[in-house]
Amino acid sequence: MFSRRNTLVSGLFHAVCWLVVLVLILHVAFFNWQLMKPLNVGGTFMGGGMATELYLMGWGVATLGLIVAILLRLPGAIYGWIGSGLLTMGIGAWWQLNYPDNDTGNAIYSISEHEIGSFMIIGVIVLSTGFYAREKLKNRVPDPEQMPVQFIAAVLLGAFFIGVPLAKYTEKPLPYCAFNKAGQQLSICIGKERVIVD
Repeated sequence: MFSRRNTLVSGLFHAVCWLVVLVLILHVAFFNWQLMKPLNVGGTFMGGGMATELYLMGWGVATLGLIVAILLRLPGAIYGWIGSGLLTMGIGAWWQLNYPDNDTGNAIYSISEHEIGSFMIIGVIVLSTGFYAREKLKNRVPDPEQMPVQFIAAVLLGAFFIGVPLAKYTEKPLPYCAFNKAGQQLSICIGKERVIVD
């Protein structure tokens, strides 16, 4: 009975950890795709690069989440790091091969082929460090006493990286020309009556 209970707890622990690692990889892949996707930003407000800083911050936070998972030795974290390196290289290779033609020379793209290559180099570095870390840690026996701390950390990581996108997705968008009660503009407004929101 006791060993069966331990098996169930261990199975739940590993399932939660692998789920967190998968979510982190999906975050890294999403932000890599958004950052490396060449968009024609010619003639757009501020060059159309307003979301780039947000995507870079998101990529940085997701990468930091993977680093935390590795430092806490969560099961699957090293494979998640290796996978994020492979995804970065794969997405970069995709956009290198499918970079839009600029025959007229009038288009201005949000990212150049050289910058995509820089992302691919980051992917190579992440991949190599992942293989190096796997070799160094493969013979280490997991410490059962660390499992509660690891489990709590995995739950917290999962709550953050699943909860924040869900909250953003379910958030009701602001109406056009929205202002708060203090008179601060909250959304785009061009020649229309103001909508006051709380």
